[in-house]
Amino acid sequence: MKRRFHPFFIVILVLMAIGIMTNMMTRPFELIVAIVIFGGVFLLWKYPPARWSKSNRRKPTPSSSAKRSKERRKDVPFRVIQGNKRDDDGPPEKPHTYH
Repeated sequence: MKRRFHPFFIVILVLMAIGIMTNMMTRPFELIVAIVIFGGVFLLWKYPPARWSKSNRRKPTPSSSAKRSKERRKDVPFRVIQGNKRDDDGPPEKPHTYH
């Protein structure tokens, strides 16, 4: 199955190419500055410095986290709380209206 592009998308791409070519002929310095800025942002996004990466953050060791969870946990047995359930399982007599 061939993947075809929408004609509107092709028109936009052609106009972008014409604009880039015109800008390169009239003001090449501005285009170079834009490419350098976008390239720098892309490189920082793709390869962030070591101080920004998440791998440097300290992870708790399994033994220390297990000790903390055991200290905080209380040994409480389950209790059954009696509810007020009606004998018939039908809908309520008067429907609630919300305003």
